[in-house]
Amino acid sequence: MKKRTIFAVVIALFACMAVREVFATTTIEVEDSSPGMTVTLFEDTTLLGENGQTIGIIAPQTVTILDTSQRRVGHGEGYLVPIYLISTWLGNAWIMPNNALLGNQKSVDTRLEIFGVESLYNDPGLIKPTGMQLAPQTVKVKAKWDNRYLIETLNGERWISPRYTAIFEVKEVRQEVQLNSTTKLFRSPDGMETGSNLSPQKVTVNEVWRDWCRIDSWLGPVWIELKRDE
Repeated sequence: MKKRTIFAVVIALFACMAVREVFATTTIEVEDSSPGMTVTLFEDTTLLGENGQTIGIIAPQTVTILDTSQRRVGHGEGYLVPIYLISTWLGNAWIMPNNALLGNQKSVDTRLEIFGVESLYNDPGLIKPTGMQLAPQTVKVKAKWDNRYLIETLNGERWISPRYTAIFEVKEVRQEVQLNSTTKLFRSPDGMETGSNLSPQKVTVNEVWRDWCRIDSWLGPVWIELKRDE
């Protein structure tokens, strides 16, 4: 099935940057929602009959998807969101969850670079906030569940769902690179320029993400884009 998209220190930095990897907590990004897959509901969810009428409410839990369909919501033409058929004590019913994730969390061992101040949570459903926030930095990721990440913090493992720019699978390196031409400096790989450049020279790369490298400069940590043939 084609991918469907439904949608500790505080430093006020890059607050208006666009989200790259993440969406709001009420969204579900689906790679495959074939029958037999599970969906975990993090909040009470309305049960719908075949005609769309409310027939009950199901508590937070993991349920098996029997079938999938779509429903148009919003004003005007609106937009399509997926709905799921599940088995309940009332018989089969449809759900259109506001806060849910498909499948299960996956263990990973990588890094996540965040560029805005982000809130920390005790659960992947993001309904148990810690009251703490994380300043822009690189963090170690222990597990990933859609666009929510279990990370290591000074206060133990916590969940994060970045609202601002965040890049996943950043690799830590220590390598010298020769710049052969004038190179633009960026605040982040989303294209936010600093307005400054580096002349041809050798630089030390601390992190790598795709074609992007993070270096230290007189502006602080910045990113440069290196093409494959450089």
